[in-house]
Amino acid sequence: MFDFSFAEIAIVVVVAVLFIGPDELPVVIRAVGKAMRTIRGLTREMRELMEEITKESGLNDVAKDLQEITMIKGDDGKMYEAYMMPTSVAKKDPEPEKKPELP
Repeated sequence: MFDFSFAEIAIVVVVAVLFIGPDELPVVIRAVGKAMRTIRGLTREMRELMEEITKESGLNDVAKDLQEITMIKGDDGKMYEAYMMPTSVAKKDPEPEKKPELP
């Protein structure tokens, strides 16, 4: 989850022992662990709630439909992302080429 090196962890442990003290360090570690479990539980509940809301509202279906619209099937049968030109650049009716008039 976090990318800490051994040296960084050692510095944190030394600072914790100096400021908190070796007697209170286990109590503080337990409290921090309990707080982390509580935070993880809350985030899990929020994620599950948001997934439930999106299922009930049909937002997942809309997102899936939009994803299917932006994908095209290639000659090899695989699905590829479709590159769409912005509407401001794309012309609906291309102008026919004008042939130069002969004198």
